[in-house]
Amino acid sequence: MGPSFVIERLEFQRGDVWYARYFKGLVIFLVGHSKAGKSTALEALLYPLGLLTATVMPEVRGCQQVRLVFRIAGTRWQATRSGSNPRARVSLKNLDDANEIEHLLPVTSAKAGEMTAGAFVQDLLGLPQAVRGTTRVTLDDFYSTVMALRQNTIASEFLGGGKDEARVLSLEVLLGLWNEDLAGLEKNASETASRYRAARSALAAFKKLRDSGALADPASVRAAYEQKQREHRAAAQRWQEADAALKVAVGERGRLVALHQAAEAQRRKSAKLAVAAQAKVNGATAEHARAEGELATLLKPAPQDCTCCGQPLPDREPGLCRQCGQSHDDVEDRRGQQIAAARAKVDRLLLKLRGLQEAAAAAADQAAEADTAAAAALTARDAYDEGHLQPARKAAQQAEKEAHGLSRDVAQLKERLESADYISAQEQVIRAAKEQMETAQAARDAAVTAHDVRRKEVTGRWSEFFLARLKQINPDVETAHIDPADFTTRVKERHTADKTFAESSVAGSPKVATNVALLLALRDLGRVDRGVRVPPLMVIDSPLAGLGAKGLDHATGLRLIDTLIDIADDASPDGYACQVIAATNDPLPRSYPGVREIRIDTDNRFFDHAPRRDN
Repeated sequence: MGPSFVIERLEFQRGDVWYARYFKGLVIFLVGHSKAGKSTALEALLYPLGLLTATVMPEVRGCQQVRLVFRIAGTRWQATRSGSNPRARVSLKNLDDANEIEHLLPVTSAKAGEMTAGAFVQDLLGLPQAVRGTTRVTLDDFYSTVMALRQNTIASEFLGGGKDEARVLSLEVLLGLWNEDLAGLEKNASETASRYRAARSALAAFKKLRDSGALADPASVRAAYEQKQREHRAAAQRWQEADAALKVAVGERGRLVALHQAAEAQRRKSAKLAVAAQAKVNGATAEHARAEGELATLLKPAPQDCTCCGQPLPDREPGLCRQCGQSHDDVEDRRGQQIAAARAKVDRLLLKLRGLQEAAAAAADQAAEADTAAAAALTARDAYDEGHLQPARKAAQQAEKEAHGLSRDVAQLKERLESADYISAQEQVIRAAKEQMETAQAARDAAVTAHDVRRKEVTGRWSEFFLARLKQINPDVETAHIDPADFTTRVKERHTADKTFAESSVAGSPKVATNVALLLALRDLGRVDRGVRVPPLMVIDSPLAGLGAKGLDHATGLRLIDTLIDIADDASPDGYACQVIAATNDPLPRSYPGVREIRIDTDNRFFDHAPRRDN
């Protein structure tokens, strides 16, 4: 049996006030008419533990916080959870150890390896984290399978319904049948078998290609590979030689480019000097022309007409100016001096002009020579480009292309050569894979054999307890059997054929009895088998639907009450009996020792009329 799990009280906060419902005793019945709020109370009972499958009813959402005070293996705990926000963190606190920190845990993990509230409680109950393929069982799966029978499924679905994989894995964990090592052995056997099949399929496909002629003969492929390697080495040598020649040509072209740049710079300098010399010649020419004009003006004869009015001048005595009538002997002397000075200036400027003309001619000759030299350097560079550099570059590129092409051919032939040797290599792979598969299967089969013996033994004893519990509820039951593979049931009543759960009456007492008896038997098994770790707590919603009727349903209901009291009266190994919390529409027919009723009706609702909590 797993550690005891006893609920003391459910607390909830509305406004600033805390209220509480106390679950004193091991058998508690919530009694009330339909829609009185019994299912709401039972759904909320384990909600604080961080369950995802618990229905959040409006009465729960109206609470700021919901808190469960409970004992696991005698240690008192409290779990607190927001009613209005089901995704808020859950607080779990050890009430018996003041030194232990409060645990604030998420409902769902946001990252790998993060502990959730449900996983924390699952650890407290000693239930391992079991995984098989894509199926992972959590506290919700244990809750839905063995801890609670809900009103909407108890009379119609086998152990609460849900996915068969999760139900089977949950029961394997509780029965101590889930073996992580066995799961690893099964996975290893499956993977080695898959590798063996894949290796055989690959070899068969290769042989099919070979037989169709799509693959070449290995000897011819090897010969072609070796020949292509030789061609590649020769091409690589030619590429290296062509690349070296290209580098020499590039260097020579660089020298020619430098010569052209120097000649071009000299040409521009000489042209600039020639232009400057010509400008000086032009200036000297203009200055000389002005000087000659001044001389010509001085050499002109005296004017015969008046320079003022243009009329003929009158005759004057010799030595007198015909225009002004004054003596001009001194004037003739000054005129002669001016003419002489003007002629001297003209001669001097002429000499200067001739010197500048000679310098301009020399500069022009130098510019022409520099232009010729620059043109020759450009021609030499272009001729070298065309005659040497471009052929060298083309040869290097062609050699490189040829070498790369042969390199690809060599690689392709190497792959073909490797594939030509594939058969012998793959046969070795197949032999190794087969040995690994056989070894893994042998280890798996040995473990499975031992596991199957244990599985049949456990389910056989479970079936015995199942039959005993069914007889308590329904004396007409003759045989009951639990399937070791998927834990489904077959039940036979007197004068009827045996039936599976699905073949029993629709939504009736036989299905309710099967579900309840199976869980009671599981707890009976846990008391005698230390490997069975089932939590003893049971929450059952309306198992006594026919209690208020007469006849067979009424009698079945009475026997079911006795059966539930009986399971709660049997103490667990750690000193606490199984606690049963159930709901029924009809009051119990009489008082039972140790059984407590919590009456719920319109005037005394579970949440609305709960007593204030004692501080």
